[in-house]
Amino acid sequence: MSDRTDVEPSASLAAAWRWQVRPASPEEAPVVAAAARALLRELNATPPAPDAMETAARTLISDRDAGEVFLADAGGAIIGMLAASWQLAIHVPGRYGLIQDLWVHRDWRSQAVGHGLIEALVAAARRQQVTRIEVGVPRDGWPHLEATRRFYLRNDFGTIGGRLRRELV
Repeated sequence: MSDRTDVEPSASLAAAWRWQVRPASPEEAPVVAAAARALLRELNATPPAPDAMETAARTLISDRDAGEVFLADAGGAIIGMLAASWQLAIHVPGRYGLIQDLWVHRDWRSQAVGHGLIEALVAAARRQQVTRIEVGVPRDGWPHLEATRRFYLRNDFGTIGGRLRRELV
């Protein structure tokens, strides 16, 4: 299984191409998983097995009550991906959105692709009557942490503290 996301444009081509954000289809689970693997590699994390990631992507894409997956598409080339799940919590109260994965190809960064993906999620959240979207940021010490924080702040997110997790095996 290839890690390619079918995106190879140079920065000079990126400025010339038009792009759009659209919901992912179940058949696009491999490209969604490839984008998530690219994100994990950038974060210096080890991606799970490709088949497991594709299965999870297909499930999330197919079940709109579970969440949403959007792709940024430039003439058939996938240049960005956002996957979010709908969560249920007493403290919110009700459902909220949690961005699980947001990746934009490096040649397309700073061209509003990430903003377009977030706006597509916001529109879907409103249709689902979800009034809050959260995201966790990468670990301290990651070289692009401040740029990532600035990106979310520019897109109307506020700081709510860090997240902790417990692995169950």
